[in-house]
Amino acid sequence: MKILLTTFFGGFLGLLGCVHNAWPGEVTEDPVRNGIRLSQLSTHPVRSVAYWQQADQIKPRRIRIGPAPPELIEFMHLDNAFQGYDERPVPASQDSEFLRDIETAMASLPRAVRRIAERRLFYIALVRDLGGGTGYMDAVADTDGSAAGGFIVLDEGALDKTANAWASWREGSAFQPGTDWSLETYIERPEDDNRVNAIRYILLHELGHVVDAVLGVTQIGGGNTQNIADNGFYRLSWTYPPPSQNTVLPGDTLRSRFDTGWPERELLGFYSFDASRFDVTHVQPIYAWLRGTNFPTLYAATSPADDFAESFVNYVHVVMGKRPFEIRLRKGEKSEFLFGSCWETPLCADKRATMKRLLLRAEILQ
Repeated sequence: MKILLTTFFGGFLGLLGCVHNAWPGEVTEDPVRNGIRLSQLSTHPVRSVAYWQQADQIKPRRIRIGPAPPELIEFMHLDNAFQGYDERPVPASQDSEFLRDIETAMASLPRAVRRIAERRLFYIALVRDLGGGTGYMDAVADTDGSAAGGFIVLDEGALDKTANAWASWREGSAFQPGTDWSLETYIERPEDDNRVNAIRYILLHELGHVVDAVLGVTQIGGGNTQNIADNGFYRLSWTYPPPSQNTVLPGDTLRSRFDTGWPERELLGFYSFDASRFDVTHVQPIYAWLRGTNFPTLYAATSPADDFAESFVNYVHVVMGKRPFEIRLRKGEKSEFLFGSCWETPLCADKRATMKRLLLRAEILQ
């Protein structure tokens, strides 16, 4: 799940996870990296609804899953060069077992979520050698500049784990690895612990970004420049702009409402591994802090966009799907509980009500 450059709040550049480049028309500067201009990405045809509505691509209200088309491969090559990744993605096989697993995962989603996907998810593109993670979502602009929806890219080669193994790998990626300890994350019961359900959880996270873009919850979709301090979901966990000023300035640091308990939160980064600032000595204090917040996962604490996507997937997974979510620290033969679902706790009551309301709004989008 790439960490990608996106335009944030009408031209303010910041780093967010799993979402993509600058919104069309909102690039106030046009930085060049490795010979690629940001505008080459923000204005690329695959980021417009006209491209996906072509007769040979996709019709509205229908999801297509398949190998990435040539134009999207071109876009990913440009993006990888811009981001400094050496990989050059190629389309995955049309007849792969991976494609069938994705189709099975999509069919297993709750009806309300499938309705959202049918209206706003234009394509699930399958590639190999993506670089930077397992997949990402990018928003697609409608003719009036608003977010029409999005497309999702998944790397066949990177998604070779069962659900619990993948979730444990992702959770552990925020810490320096060790030989005598591990984080164990359980998102499925043993009988359901397979790759299909790993893909299901990943798709739900990326669909959360699609919903975010369309509804303008955290402004990742562009086109909507209202002050997010007035947004119901955002203000549950975040403060912006900083209390010391009345306007948003480039370089401002986003703050969570819980940063006084753990001021190092802004140093948290997933898929960091050896480069992480945190090791096993930080695990217990960090999850103790997390239990005192309304973030449903540690990943949610990294940014407002991933807070929404993680809240979306975890709400659908745990509350609607009645599936497990538990994180444990294992040292040798000893296993210690660290964190579980927050949705039944008073801390997450307001976020649960907000997610239910936003999911209903998203379901009825035309």
